[in-house]
Amino acid sequence: MPGGPAQVSERDAFARDAFATIAGLKEVRITGSEPLRIAGQQGHQIIADAKDASGAAALTVVQWLRFGGSAYLQMVGIARAEAWKDAYPRFRSVRDGIDPK
Repeated sequence: MPGGPAQVSERDAFARDAFATIAGLKEVRITGSEPLRIAGQQGHQIIADAKDASGAAALTVVQWLRFGGSAYLQMVGIARAEAWKDAYPRFRSVRDGIDPK
């Protein structure tokens, strides 16, 4: 997507704003938010616990933003909390397999 924060210091707030646009989540509680490098580019990761839209299923959600030039890429992975341990490494493999064009 075009845009993104001009300053590195603005990335956490930008990532939290982007995370808030993920539909279908209730009772969101961010458990981690940190900068990281993704495929050699600046990025930001947020991990949160949430409930599905019905409020019945416990979920864990990860959002990665990768920044480059005047654009950013948002990647989101969502799994039931009990499946998170197995799902997270697969989500990371997908994230790391995306190459910018």
